[in-house]
Amino acid sequence: MEQLLSTLTQANAPGGAKPVSLAVGQLLNHYPQKRLSPEAITQLIEDWIQDLGSYPTDVIFAACQAWRRSSKTIAPTPGQLITLAEPIMAARNFHIRVLHSVLEAQEATTEEVS
Repeated sequence: MEQLLSTLTQANAPGGAKPVSLAVGQLLNHYPQKRLSPEAITQLIEDWIQDLGSYPTDVIFAACQAWRRSSKTIAPTPGQLITLAEPIMAARNFHIRVLHSVLEAQEATTEEVS
């Protein structure tokens, strides 16, 4: 169980700039957009990174995939992807809390027996 907890905790680590850029870039390619200057594109990417960089890489990709598979015909905002990412994070955090509780209970039982 400790290994599972460790794996889940590591999976919750922020993905950072590169995965956000990749995931969002791939997603936005599916939707027609107005032409932007290179400076505007850079600013747009920086905003996406700031908004989504604290989420794990696989969660960002899952949110992008969910949007792409939806009936939406326009590109999402960062907030819309966050709305898709939050239930995934809530489930992970729930499982982490449960594992912590189980491990603490096991430790307490072991101490009582000793």
